[in-house]
Parts: sequence; C-alpha cells; structure tokens
Amino acid sequence: MSLAAQLRLLPKPFWILVGATFVNRFGVFVVPFLALFITRNGNTVTQAGWAVAAYSLGGFGASFLGGWLADRLGRNVTMAVASLAGAACMMAMSQAVDWRTLVGLAFLTGMISDAGHPAGSALVQDLVPPEGRVLAFAVQRFAINLGWSLGPAMAGFLAERSFFWLFVIDAATSAFFGVVAWRFLPRGQRTPMAQAGWGHAWQSIRRNRPFLALFGACICTAWIFRQTNTSFPLHFEHQGLPMRYCGLVLALNGVMICLFEVPLAAGMQRWPVRGVLAIGYILMGASFLVFLVSGALWGFVAMMVIFTMGEMSAFSRQQAYSASLAPDDMRGRYVGFLGFAWCTGNLASAALGLRLYEHHPELLWPVNAVLGLVAAGLILSTHFLERRRPQWAG
Repeated sequence: MSLAAQLRLLPKPFWILVGATFVNRFGVFVVPFLALFITRNGNTVTQAGWAVAAYSLGGFGASFLGGWLADRLGRNVTMAVASLAGAACMMAMSQAVDWRTLVGLAFLTGMISDAGHPAGSALVQDLVPPEGRVLAFAVQRFAINLGWSLGPAMAGFLAERSFFWLFVIDAATSAFFGVVAWRFLPRGQRTPMAQAGWGHAWQSIRRNRPFLALFGACICTAWIFRQTNTSFPLHFEHQGLPMRYCGLVLALNGVMICLFEVPLAAGMQRWPVRGVLAIGYILMGASFLVFLVSGALWGFVAMMVIFTMGEMSAFSRQQAYSASLAPDDMRGRYVGFLGFAWCTGNLASAALGLRLYEHHPELLWPVNAVLGLVAAGLILSTHFLERRRPQWAG
C-alpha cells in the first residue's frame, strides 16, 4: 500500500489532533529563552538555573497528574484543561520578577502544561488500530518537530523586541489547542473512578515485565537524547568551531525527521518492532563514538546523521510498542508512567552527564554507547518475557 493510501486510513479526529499539535508546538516560545528572560530581570545565572530545573521537575508531576486525568476525565477534557490552565500560568510568569516567584511559577507551568501529553498519546491509541500506530506516531512527531523547527526562529526575533510577546503567543497557542481539544476531539476511553487510581495501575505495571523493560530502556535513551542539548554544544565550542554552525547541525535533526520519518515508518510497517527499536537505540548511543575519532565539523555532522537515523527508527515505534503493552482502561497512566522514565533519564543526564564531561569527557561517549546497548538488550529480552504476558495487557 502506498504512503498516501496509508495516510488516508488515519481517522479525521487524528488529523485535527495533529494540526492542533503543530500550532501548539510552534508556539513554544518561552522555554528556549526562559533563562535569558530571568537574567534580564536582574537575577543571576544560578537563580535562572533553578527556575529552568523547576520547569523540568514539573514533568514528574505532569506524568502523575496527566496520566490519571486522561483515564478518569477523558482525553479531550484533560488536554483542554491542561492547555488553558497552562496558558494562564504562562501569563502569570510573564509578570514575575523575583527569582523565587519564578521558580514556583515555572514548576507549576511545567506540571500543568505537560499534563496533557499522556492524554494526547492515549487518544492516538484510542483512535488508531494497532497496525497503523507506528505511522500515526511518526506523523505526530512530524508535526511536533516541524513546529519546533519553525517556532524558535520567530521567537528569536520577538525576543529582541519584547519578551512579553513571547509569553503572549505561547499562551495563545496553548489556549487555541485547549479550545480545539474541547470542541473537536473525542473524549476517548474513560475509566470508572474505582479503577482510575494509580494503585490499580501499579498492580498491573509491576507484573508487566515487558513494560518494565521498556521503562528501563526509556531511562537509557532519555539520557542519550539529553546529551544532544547539553554535552553536544559544549563539545562543539571546546573544539573551537564557530557556534553559528552548531545550531545548523542541531537543526539537521529536525530537517531529517520532517523529510524521512513518515516515509520510513510507512515503508517499515511490517518490520519487527522490537528489532527496529533495538537498532535505533544502538545507533543513538553509538553515534557519540564519532567524537573519539574526530572533533572536526564533519564529525559533528556525521554524529547527528547517525543519531537521527536511530531516533527515527526508535521513537515512533517505542510509542506504538508501549501502546501494545497497556490495558485499554489504563492507557493514560501507562503513558504517564513512561513519562517518569523520561524525566529520570533527563535529570540524570543533565546532572551526571555534564559532570562526567567536565572531568572525563572521553568517557562520556562510550557511556552513551553502552546505554544504547543496554536499552537494546532490555527490549530484545521482552521476546522471552512476553511468552508469560496473558494478564498484562489487552
């Protein structure tokens, strides 16, 4: 079946979600410039760092809250409430000056704004049958990456004139997404109150060994992924290369995803999901080994090409594979639980990875490669674990 034919099979509500997601991600103006906004208000770099960290920590709360709300209230209600409340928090943050107030608001904004993500992923699972989910998640990632690629460029121009307009447009696009979710998206699967708690979900998750293996793999890949915006630009600068090229190399990731991931997902629909996942994880981790060979510009380009090939192989399949392991009435909480893995890996990578780079940079690249192998091993081990799966997932 051709790519166009496969895309036509995706339901109309899914395309509404994709379009609204693009607008919402295009409008993520504040996060890339949050530290600069805080320091411009007379706060120190360290104080700005606390606020940025607080925003990231909000992701833990978002995973817990958003996963529960998605299953209990429904997908569209959760996305609408999170987006509209997040817009209000964003505007409140635009008026704050003291760093302590900004830390609190940043945490609240990160938690509330991201609380809609589990509902969005769960809604894709509700709308798209299993055989079409890899392609569906690839299309959704296309919208996200296209928005991320275009939005910050406009945000940079606005930041030169007024930071306030960054907050206004960020809040407006969030509110737009909330209204679209409320009016035009279905509520999706809902779970009765008695079964909607995290206690019931944990009883299922702790017995679901393939899902726990995926959880461990996600921690490893979150560490690896985080290195692209922590150690990567630092290493680029330390090699004496012009920083204007760093942004171009990083942008190569989004360009490749927008051009190639959807066709690849369609062409590889029948490939074994676990095998492609494992290859993707290995490529992501091993890509950093290029830095042991070369610190020239071509080395950074080669690293990013290999890394992006791994990312395109892994991430849409990772979401589809996770969906296959989740019971129908726990999809939101399963997505939220995987969010804990990403938050854990991101925080560990930002703190421990940068510390390792500071003292022994030559060791960080093999560590990333080993973590890619560990993630691949965990996923391949599920071939044996799933033989005992009957009570784990629907």
